[in-house]
Amino acid sequence: MRWPLAMKFSVRPMRPGSLRMWFQVLSWVIAVALLGKTTIALAAPRWFYGKRQGQYAAEFLPTKLLVAPAVVVTLTLVAWYATIFHYQPWSWIVTGLLTAISCMSVDHLFRWSKHRQAMLAVVTNPKVWQVDCLLLIVGSGFVVLALLVY
Repeated sequence: MRWPLAMKFSVRPMRPGSLRMWFQVLSWVIAVALLGKTTIALAAPRWFYGKRQGQYAAEFLPTKLLVAPAVVVTLTLVAWYATIFHYQPWSWIVTGLLTAISCMSVDHLFRWSKHRQAMLAVVTNPKVWQVDCLLLIVGSGFVVLALLVY
């Protein structure tokens, strides 16, 4: 096993099993978030997308929509820490996805007027369930990643 440079100079030696924990936890967090969102959206679409339509119809960014970007950016920082100091094969999947989602969420905050119009068109489309099915597949992929890879 090849140890990253940061591991060679670590003050406290870490067990190889604890290295996997970082990415396993992050994979579970992503999977639970995706599967939870899609389960609610598929089980109660009128209620879920009714709420989303109300949020996207607002001209100004609702305050509660600031929580998700803050959480995602925090998770991304944890993923980068784990990638740099506790590298594992396949960790680029978790770090890359979280980095992309963080960039998108921050971009959506700064371009709320354009983003809200685009998302309003998505959530009012009768085929929006297809997006949920795709997210269900991606969430299931992260469950597999957490169970079999990390």
